Order: sequence, then structure tokens, then C-alpha cells
Amino acid sequence: LKKLQKEKQTEKAKPKRKAPDISTYRQDSADAEAPALKHKAITSAKPNRPLTITAEVSDPSGVKWVRLRFRYVTQFEDYKTLEMRPAGRKNRYTATIPGKEISPEWDFMYLFEVMDNKGNGKMYPYFEEQAPYIVVELER
Repeated sequence: LKKLQKEKQTEKAKPKRKAPDISTYRQDSADAEAPALKHKAITSAKPNRPLTITAEVSDPSGVKWVRLRFRYVTQFEDYKTLEMRPAGRKNRYTATIPGKEISPEWDFMYLFEVMDNKGNGKMYPYFEEQAPYIVVELER
């Protein structure tokens, strides 16, 4: 580190401009609001059993899609995606993670991606408000 500081390499590593906010994508400037999402976090589950996750998603222009992204709490895994489907009452969406995807070896994490009919999208949880994912601890 001292050698790098001496050579002023650390100055070269600083970003020249602020990175764009990619957590919210806006397509239509007349409707710049991403869908609203409400969800009660699931913080524990039993391994090897299916887990149904629900969310309330709404938008004045209508909801184009809701996706559930999940993986084990290990950086060696890629996220898997399930399309959430309308279920029951208005604005309610569900997806069920198969039991084989809930291994007792690792806890797992999930997040949501949403898009409205005007092309506005967002990821939840929003990283400027909390961690950008929800961790589910497995009952072992």
C-alpha cells in the first residue's frame, strides 16, 4: 500500500464521475415513477421445503412484470429468476421457490425486480434505504 501511495496509483483509481443510479430505470419521462411494492420480509424458512413469497405491486399505468431473484448466500452462485404471477386479490403477486432450491447448507437471499407498462422499473429492496436483498435464515 505504501508503494502504491508513493507512486500515486491510488489517485488513478478514483472514479472521474459519479456512477449512474441503476436501481431505478425510467423509460417514459411523462410517467417517471416506478411501481410501488409492499412486502413483509420472510426471515426464516425450513430447508428442502417450497417457499411462497408474495408482494403487493401497483402502478397507475399497470404492472408489466414482477420478478423474484434469489440465490444462496454465497458469491459462488448466480441469481435465479422466477416470474411472479397475479394471485388472489388485486395487485398481489406470488412465486414459489422449489424446495430443492432451499439447501440446508446455505441461508438464501432474495430481491424483486418490477416494471410498469410505461417502462419504469426498480429493484426492491432499494439499496439507498436498506440492504438490496432480504436474507432468509434456514431452520437447521
